[in-house]
Formats: sequence, structure tokens, C-alpha cells
Amino acid sequence: MNSYIIEQCPPLYIDRLVRRSSIRFSPIDMVSVIFLAWILNSVDAFNDFPSLISANASMAVVIEKSFFDNKADYRDVVRNIYNFIANITREEIHMADIDIHVFRDTKIDNFRDYTVLLSVATCHQTWSLHNIARKDEIVHLAITEQDCPRLPDSEGVSVPLISPGKELSQIFFDIRMADALLWNNVNILHDDTFDRDVVDRVIKAISISLPNKRFNLVSRSLFAFTHGDSKRKRRYYIKEILQNFHVDRLGKCFVVIVTIDAATDIMEAAKMLNMVQPDSQWLYIITETVIGNSTNITTFIDLLSEGSNVAFIYNATDSNTYCNNNLMCHIQELIVALATALKLSLMTEIELYNDVSDEEFEIVRLNKRERHREILKHIKIKLVQDTFVTGGTCGRCLFWRFASAITWGNFFARGKNNAYLIDSGSWFPTLGVNLTDVIFPHIAHGFRGINLPIATYHNPPWQIISLTNSGEKKYSGLVFDVVKYLGKKMNFTYSVLSSESNRTIKFTRNKTKIDMVLTSTTREMPPAIIDMVIGKRVLLAVCAYTVNNCGKNKINFTIPIFMQTYSFLTAKPGQLSRALLFTAPFAKETWACLAASIIIMGPTLYLIHKYSPCSTKISGLNSSWQCIWYVYGALLQQGNMYLPHFDSARWLIAIWWLVVMVLVATYSGSLVAFLTFPNMDTAILTLDALLANKNRLTWGFPNNSYLEEYLKNAEEEKYHILLKQAIIHNATQEMEIIEKVKAGKHALIDWKSTLRFLMRSDMLTTGGCYFSLSTDEFMDEPIAMIIAQDSPYINIINAELHRMHESGLMNKWVTEQIPTKDKCSDIFANQGVNERKVNVADMQGIFFVLFMGVTGSIFLLCCEFYWHKRQVAKRRKLIQPFLS
Repeated sequence: MNSYIIEQCPPLYIDRLVRRSSIRFSPIDMVSVIFLAWILNSVDAFNDFPSLISANASMAVVIEKSFFDNKADYRDVVRNIYNFIANITREEIHMADIDIHVFRDTKIDNFRDYTVLLSVATCHQTWSLHNIARKDEIVHLAITEQDCPRLPDSEGVSVPLISPGKELSQIFFDIRMADALLWNNVNILHDDTFDRDVVDRVIKAISISLPNKRFNLVSRSLFAFTHGDSKRKRRYYIKEILQNFHVDRLGKCFVVIVTIDAATDIMEAAKMLNMVQPDSQWLYIITETVIGNSTNITTFIDLLSEGSNVAFIYNATDSNTYCNNNLMCHIQELIVALATALKLSLMTEIELYNDVSDEEFEIVRLNKRERHREILKHIKIKLVQDTFVTGGTCGRCLFWRFASAITWGNFFARGKNNAYLIDSGSWFPTLGVNLTDVIFPHIAHGFRGINLPIATYHNPPWQIISLTNSGEKKYSGLVFDVVKYLGKKMNFTYSVLSSESNRTIKFTRNKTKIDMVLTSTTREMPPAIIDMVIGKRVLLAVCAYTVNNCGKNKINFTIPIFMQTYSFLTAKPGQLSRALLFTAPFAKETWACLAASIIIMGPTLYLIHKYSPCSTKISGLNSSWQCIWYVYGALLQQGNMYLPHFDSARWLIAIWWLVVMVLVATYSGSLVAFLTFPNMDTAILTLDALLANKNRLTWGFPNNSYLEEYLKNAEEEKYHILLKQAIIHNATQEMEIIEKVKAGKHALIDWKSTLRFLMRSDMLTTGGCYFSLSTDEFMDEPIAMIIAQDSPYINIINAELHRMHESGLMNKWVTEQIPTKDKCSDIFANQGVNERKVNVADMQGIFFVLFMGVTGSIFLLCCEFYWHKRQVAKRRKLIQPFLS
């Protein structure tokens, strides 16, 4: 039993214990060592997988019989694999063996106890085995049939057996497995030099869903053209197909499988028909085998247009190179790579084992998943070395290269074609696709971080040029907010070119407050800016410019970055006169009804009192005039010492008192409210209200305004009236116009943002709010940037600008540069909330009535004296009888 334990115990464990001991072992000590080694081996068994030090690597070999044409080939392959693995182990590893288990059946539930799985099977069976191997975290080395998706790079290595000349479909399988092309639609163009089988297999490689991959392809289209006997005929067929191509319905992704001469013709036709744009992708598959074809590929550079996305996959196979593409060659290559990987992994574990204690080693050593990754990494490194360094022979005769065109932004400032090609990858049967860059660099990385020139000039708040403390120019403003984000999304930096006329501007250092501008300054553009755009010296002019028809044959506009709405500015409504504030609680009709009630109630009370059957003479009710004063006194809640004696008159007086109570209570409550809350004049907030006040108010807008053209072409009559009576303002009239608006004599029509900025600037200057901004927005003026007429980047720039609008970034930047809310905006909401005291101005009306009452009383007193004196004089003239 003890000898068995010693035999099974890992030699390195015992060797390590002996080397660490400085004493000589006795037989008892030897038993202790053996017992300790057995304990360590038992501990190792509790780990998820044994170390390569304590156990040999194990390999499961699964060879599908149906993969071979006859049983003899199957038996030979099994025998050769077993013998080759044993030989390689002895030659390469030297330290340990690989335990091999050959499965005669492919129906296997798990590979839990194995380190590596080597399979030779059909594509379907390979992926079935891989799903089992992936769950058990083992390295899967697979040799399979042609046109089979490769295993993921992080999970295994698969090598399809490819016949020379039929590798094109496998290349597309490998491209898709590497997620190098994520197209939703594809258009395939080829000539009639390819047989039907090649085209069908390529379509299948592009169209079918792949294991563990999301299927994104929505549509595919196939176009074939006649190669023709002559170049002229071939060009005619190509042009006819491309002219009738419906890009909007079929998409802008193209795969062109042609020879070199046909590729040239297609590139020329597509360029002439303007089908090669930054939002399109053209992948040319050059199938001809040409030695030293880099020279031929570079000839395509002259056919590349600015902003195009073009890539080439070309056959770089050297037919003079020895090529061994049989099954045993690939098996030997994989086994050698595996042996090297196991050797490196074992050496790493030995070094770790010698540096730490036994307990620490069991904690820090690689688990099964980590060892899987390490072995797979070393296998791939070995395969790459065999392919590129040592010149391996398996599948060496099949070699394809990838080249990508770099075209974006190469033409600015130099004015000539500076496009070039970069090597973006390669393809081998063993390694599959090995990409050093993306196939379409501009689709993934935009302008690839290059510096592009842009043009601008000082025009706040759109473009602001200021100086820092160090004297350097600083660029900000609404349009630069857009361009900074555009550069981030499209991956470019920029350098600013200012117009020559802009050099005379006096910039302030760290300028924070923008000068107040009355007129809209986007209708004019410095000629130098226009010339730079037309001459293609800049990507675009970073300037706010009103979209118009002038110069559209020379320049182009982006989609509007901002929409400026027109509104108008009037004087802030003031408080109405409070001279007659005491009359405000009741309307004129109410006062009229109240006066009529007093006049009617007096005679009515007199008649009811007089004609009552039991009527008696009561002082104070003996005439209509006395009854009117009686009713008036009751209204003012002044009592009277005389009351009617009968129910009819008393009932009338009772009803009048009830009416008086309601009237007095209502008047008192309303009067308090009118004293507390100021009564404001009606604000002019709509265009209809402005036109309704045309007799007391004028209006106008800046000269050369976009509004003028809009009003001329408008159909509604009110816009014609607005234009007919408008006053055109010049830039020199700014202060005069502002004072007229403050005085309430004029209304200024301009952009709402400009008017709001004017209000804010005036508030900062004067500390008060003197303007009222209308709520009526009756026209939009589109503001955009300008770009060259034939610039290929207009569509992708517009797409990014559209996404900025959808995400709300444009509104955010406008709010930051031109605040929509300030203390003047809320003045009408807050003005009635604050507590206030009743002053003399509020009560001046009642004192005026008191003055009128005193004056009237004195006047009547004089009249009475005059009347009395006249009556006395008249009586003196009469002879009065004397009675004793």
C-alpha cells in the first residue's frame, strides 16, 4: 500500500520536502513524508481541477466517422493522432505526459475531467461538442469542414479544411464571427466570370445566422453584370446597373466580387454617379491571385474620392509556395502548439510552487477557467509564430490581405488628393481573420482625430472671440458649443481661421458680459469667410447664418441649428390712475343702477306713505325730496329719528335696508382688495393686440431683416398691415428706439432671444424692468452653418445635428447662453403678492370728492344768501296789511 502511495505521489512534492529538510531521514521520517504527500494530494482533489504538477494533462479526442469517406481512413487518423501526441509529448514537454482518451462515439455528456478536447467532425457536430466543452471550461481544438463558423477566440481554436480557390465563403464566415461587418442590409455585385456555386456559398456565408451571434441582416440584394468582351462594354453594363440602383430602398452597403480590371470600372462609375459618400460602404473582393499585388492595389488610390468608405480584400496567395492543406498537417500543427502551451503552463506552476508554501500554492494557483485561458493564449501565440515567423506550411498557400482607404479630411488646405491605404488585416486558414484595424476606419472612428480648419468671426452671442490672460484667443458662444460636441462625436479637433476684417475687433480679456445688440446679425457674412468655404480651405464656417436663397449655387447650409422666433417688445404696463379708486369696486352700470334706485325709492316711499289709509303727517316724510334724503341716509347707514307707522311703508324700508347691507358689504370688501392690489394697464402680448393699438402705438424692425421678406410673401391681411405701417430701424438708432419703447410709444419687433437679451442688459444697466415681452411668436427664422456646395460631409454632419436636437442639447445651450428667466420675467407674477400700505395717491379720489363737496356747499350757501336777499327785497316792495 505504501509503495502504491509513493508511486502515485507527485515527485515534485517529495523532492521539495527533501530539499527543504537539512537532516537525514529515518524510516519513520520517511513514512511521515509519505503521509504528508498523501494529505497534499487529497487536498488537491478538493480543488476544482488538479494542478499540472500533481496530475498529467488529459485530452479527449473525438473523431467523427462520418467525416471520412471510408473506415480505413478513420482508423489511420486515430492511430496517427495517438502516436503523434505521444511523440510530441516526449520531444517537447519532457516533464509530463498527456493522458489521451479516444472516444468512438460523438454522443458525450461532459468533458469535466479533461483539460483539452480535440475534435475532427462536421460543422454541426463540432458546435454540439463545443457547447459541452464550454460548460466544462476546457480548451477546444477543432478541425472541421469548409464553410463552418469558427469557434470564438476566447473559447477555442477551429481550423476548417479548405480547398484552394474555394476560401472566399469561409472568409466571410470569419469576418462575421469577428464582428467586423455589422450591416443591416447588403448589396452584392459580381460579374459572370464566377460560377454559380461560388456566389451561392458567399451569399449563404453572409445571410445565415451564426451560433452565439445576433443576426442583424435585414435584406440582401444580388446584382450580376456581364464582363463583356471589351472594356467599353463592361463599363456600359456597370453604369446601367448603378444608374438604376435604388439606394433609399436597398441601402448603401456594397460587396463587389470582381477582378482587378472590373473593380476599376465600378469605382469610376460609382464615383461619377456620386454613390461613394461618407454614409456608404464599399467592400471590394479582388479574387485574382497576383504576386506582388501591393502595386496594383495602390493604383486604386487615384479613384478614391473625399469622404469615401472603401476597403479591399485581395488575394495575396503565392502559387509558388509549398502548400500542405491536409488533415494530418493541421492536427500536427495544433498538437505542437498545445504541447508548447502545456510546457509553458507547467513551468509557470513550478516557479510558483517553489516561491510559496504548499497551502499558499493551493490558494493562488490557477483554477480550471484561468488555466483554460492561459493555455489557449499560448496556443494562439504559437500558431501566429508558426504562420508569420517560422513560415509554417499548413495552408500557407492561402493568404488574403485587407486594405482600408483613409480619405476623410485629407483634402483640406492642400487642395489635392492625399488619400492612402493602410493594411488592416490578413486571413489564413489556420488563424482566420486577423484584423489590425477595423475594415472601415471612418465608420468606426470618424475623422480619426485629425485637426481640421474651420472659419469664424466675432458675432456674439453666436460666436464670441475673447482674449485670455496670456493673450491667446478663446472661442465660445452657441455655435462653438455645437462644433465642440460635433468634433467629439465625429472624432476631430479643429483650428480656427478668422476673417481678415475681423482683425480690427477690439477684444476684451475674459469677457463675460456680451454687448447689447439690437439688430439680428446673421444676415451678413464677411466675404473672406465665404471665400474660404468655397475654396474648400475649411471644413465648414462655424458661423450663425440665416438660411436664404442667396449664394446657394456656391455654398450649402446645414440643417438649422437654432430656430429664432420673432416677437415684439413694448413698455411694461403701468398702474392705472387711482384718483377715482373709490369708484373701482363697482362698474359704471352698477353705479348707475344704484343712483336710479335712490331716485326711484324716494318718491315710491313718499307715495306709499301718503296714500296709506291710515296716513298721518310725520316730519321728514312729507315730500318726495325728504324721502330721497331719507333713502340716501339709509344707504350710508345713517339712522333717522322718524319711521313710518304702517306696515306697507315699513316693509319697503326693511327691504331697502337688506339691499343696503349687501351693497355696503360688497363695496367694503372690494375696496380693500383694490387698495391692496394695484390695478395695472392691459399688456400688449399678442400681434392682434398690437394692431388694435395702432392709433396710439408705432412699431418697427431692423433693416434688412428676414421678417421683411416673410411679411411680403404672407397671405394673412394682418401681416400686410404690420409691414405697411412698420418703421425700418437703422443700427445708429438703437438708443432712440429703446427710449421710445420705454416711453410706451413704440414696439420693437425682433428675435425673441435678442429682445430677451435686451431686457436683461437694460436691467443690469439701470437696475429696473421697463419692458414687456409678448407671448405671440409669429415667425421662425432658421439659423445654420455653411459648408461647401459639394462637400461630402453634409449628410453625416446633418445627422449628428439632428441627434443633438432630439437629445435636447440645443435647447440646453441656448438656455445657458441666453437665460430665459430673470427677475423681470416674473415681475407680473410677484407684483401683487408683496404687502403694501395705503398712501395718499390711493386716497386722493375721496379727498377730491371732499373738496368738491365743500366747494359745492359754499357755492350753494352763496346761492341761498343771494336767493334770500332777493326774496327780502321783493317783499319790501309789497304793501303788507297791518293787523293789530
